[in-house]
Amino acid sequence: MPHIIWDFDNTLAYRPGMWSGCLAEVANARAQGANVTREQLAPHLSTGFPWHAPDSAHPHLTGPDAWWESLRPVLAAALVLGGRIDPSLAFEIAGRVRGAYVDPQRWVVFDDTEAALVALSSAGWRHSVLSNHAPELPQIVQGLGLGRHFDRVLTSATLGCEKPHPEAFRHAIAEVQRDGPIIMVGDSFDADYRGARDAGLDAILVRASHPECDLAFPDLRALARHLGGAPSQHGLS
Repeated sequence: MPHIIWDFDNTLAYRPGMWSGCLAEVANARAQGANVTREQLAPHLSTGFPWHAPDSAHPHLTGPDAWWESLRPVLAAALVLGGRIDPSLAFEIAGRVRGAYVDPQRWVVFDDTEAALVALSSAGWRHSVLSNHAPELPQIVQGLGLGRHFDRVLTSATLGCEKPHPEAFRHAIAEVQRDGPIIMVGDSFDADYRGARDAGLDAILVRASHPECDLAFPDLRALARHLGGAPSQHGLS
C-alpha cells in the first residue's frame, strides 16, 4: 500500500503563537502585570531547541522529562532577556510551559486536514507522522481527534534526532510496510522536502513554496487531488 509520512506542525495543525506565544501566555498568567508579548520573546527563541542543531543527535534526551528540562533554561533566558522577568521567577514559569504547550485544546487543526486524510485513505493511502516536536505529540494527535488516521506518530523528541537528519527518516521508513511508494509531505523545504529527498524518499511541499522545489501545493486540497484522493467526494472541491 502507498504510504504518506506527514509532518505535523504547520502541516496538519498549528498552535497559535507557537513557542513564543505559549511562553508569553504562561508568563502573563503567572506574573500579573508582566505584559510579556510574543514579539519580545521570539528573538530569544531562535536557538537552543534541538531542531536548531539537526546535525547533532540527542539520544540522552529521549525521555520526556529530560527533553523538557533541557528546554527550561532556554525558555527562562527568553523571559529574562525579552520579558525582563526576574531569573528565579522566569525559571519557575519555564517549568509550567510543558502543560500549556501540549494541551490539545490550544492546537488548531487546519480546515482541510481531516477531509484530505479521509480522501487519501479512501484512495488507498496509509499514513504516519514524523515531526520535529515535543514528546507528547502522539497524545496531541489523539486529543485533536486525528489519531485514527495514522499507523504511527513519531516525534523527534523520542527518536533522539531531528529532520533533516537522515536517521530520523530511517526511523520512519523502518515503521512502514514497504509494499508501495512512500512520500514525505510537509511545509519545510529543508526539514521535510530536501531532507526526505536526501534520504531517498519522494517528497511534496505543502503550504509553502521554494525555488528549488519541483512539487509543491498551497494546501491539502490540491495535494489530495494530485494523489488521486477523489477530493470532490470528501468536501475538498
